[in-house]
Amino acid sequence: MSIRLLSLSIALLVASPESDYSNVKLFCKDLPVEQVKCGGDDLDKQFSRSTEAYEICDEKTQAPCCRKNRTILVECKPKKDVVCIGEGASVPEKWDGTEVAYHRELPCRYVTGYDYRTALILSVFMGMFGIDRFYLGYYAIGLLKFCTFGFFLLGQLVDIILIATQTVGPADGSDYLISQYGPILSKVGMENHTFYQYGSYYYKQQFLTHDEH
Repeated sequence: MSIRLLSLSIALLVASPESDYSNVKLFCKDLPVEQVKCGGDDLDKQFSRSTEAYEICDEKTQAPCCRKNRTILVECKPKKDVVCIGEGASVPEKWDGTEVAYHRELPCRYVTGYDYRTALILSVFMGMFGIDRFYLGYYAIGLLKFCTFGFFLLGQLVDIILIATQTVGPADGSDYLISQYGPILSKVGMENHTFYQYGSYYYKQQFLTHDEH
């Protein structure tokens, strides 16, 4: 009797396909961060503030490249035995931890080779001749500065401030190439579509205040 029960259990186990996850409706892109890994082992190095991290990708090396919209596509792999619906798929599957399920956009700095220190040094010592503007690609303004001795040194002073504060960047719209611990400035703005997100501490304080009263 026990042998028959054991045989029946094994038959049911074999008959039940392991890949039947039709009840799972979770997309891999919605997985929590602890269940998915985006990018390679050296992703932190690639997106660190080092100079090498911001260089445009090379077709020969196939290095990740930062696009003009300042985002980079990285491969995301769910951890082993995670079940979810991958990119472009309609049915869930079980992942082994090595397969790419979807791609994710991460922010990055788009550079084309204009060095921040070089631009600032040229502005301080050669700005009266417009060399800094020539270097950054503003040829018309550079020619005007050259003909007017840096707008009588007033334009040179203004450009030193603008370049030092990174208000004026390369003419092609790229970011400055800055060393690992260099002074990278991030501009923060606000528009009609800006989303305000308050932390749990804020709501907790609000609820506590109402409950106390």
